[in-house]
Amino acid sequence: MAAPRSLLGRLTALPPRALDALIALAVLAETALEVLLWSPLEGSRLLAGLGIVTLLSIGVFLRRTSPFAAIGLSAGSLLLADRLGPEMVEYMAGPYFATLLVTYTAGTRLAGRRLIAGFLLATALIGGAAIARGDDTLPNIIFSVTFAVVGPMIFGQLMSNRAGLNRALGEKARRAEAEQREQAGSAALEERTRIAGELHDVVAHALSAMTIQASAARRFSERDPALARDAFSAVEQTGREALAELRRLLGVLRKEDEELALAPQPSLAHVDALARRARTAGLPVRVSVSGAVRALPAGVDLTAYRLVQEALGGARDAGHAGHAEVSIAYGDADVRVDVADDGAPNGRRLLGMRERVAVYGGELAAAPVAGGGWRVSARLPLGTAP
Repeated sequence: MAAPRSLLGRLTALPPRALDALIALAVLAETALEVLLWSPLEGSRLLAGLGIVTLLSIGVFLRRTSPFAAIGLSAGSLLLADRLGPEMVEYMAGPYFATLLVTYTAGTRLAGRRLIAGFLLATALIGGAAIARGDDTLPNIIFSVTFAVVGPMIFGQLMSNRAGLNRALGEKARRAEAEQREQAGSAALEERTRIAGELHDVVAHALSAMTIQASAARRFSERDPALARDAFSAVEQTGREALAELRRLLGVLRKEDEELALAPQPSLAHVDALARRARTAGLPVRVSVSGAVRALPAGVDLTAYRLVQEALGGARDAGHAGHAEVSIAYGDADVRVDVADDGAPNGRRLLGMRERVAVYGGELAAAPVAGGGWRVSARLPLGTAP
């Protein structure tokens, strides 16, 4: 059972042209054996019969690339076989099955007017073959056309439509999966931003408390050693609690450290890729750059990139924008980033970007635009942050 499956897998893995050639050779071998072994043809009539099955095999080979030529060769070969006489027609079955394969393939490859034209061509040739055999009554002609043309073509159309539906459903599933991954990434970014804020609060609170206690211990170290010891104990306890909290929060952040370390650090050099992803998600984005493009400080570069990322994400998700424009201007002492879209201003968030811009001494403005839309503008100095 495994051997036939393995052979079938190898055949289906072949390139289409190679598979068609293999099928055509099989048809030629089978029909030629029928002519040689079972038909009473002799001499020139035998050679004519072999020529007819050769034409039929060529039609099988061309059925996917040239459906009309394939129909003409396969159905025409039946007509020629009937003209050759009953000695060939009555002893052969292979040509009929090969013709069914050709008309079925035409049903899968043709559509609209081309399908109608293929149907009319096959009907004319199959009907002519029926008349040549002496089946000139209308019921016999209708049966031949229905069996050899209508049935296979309709079945081919059904299979083609089903394959198209499966492709559409698969593409829809892939888009849904990509959107789900993007939403999960946005949620992860939001959570990591929240954790970063908690880290800031923990460190600030602990350092403030430790500074106060250390100052008190210094003042009491000579006058009241007991109070100084209590103050030092408070410093120690506060430091331990802060370190425990930092370990817990950093443990969450480090879950993806290995993946993050392997990824390139985002920067303004990757804004074009960011715009392409936004276009794929349904938001047309135009990017313009002015000034002398140059390397920026790593923190400023990353902050500018994240600002564009968050602004485009808000335009797509919260604002439901129809298009967006990203402008990047390199100056002598700063870099300016401007992201404008035509979306609604409701529900816009920048996930801590104002604080991140402020860290580098920059300025951030986010506000509705007169006439509709939303604009996010930032200026990031290239020197040391105050």
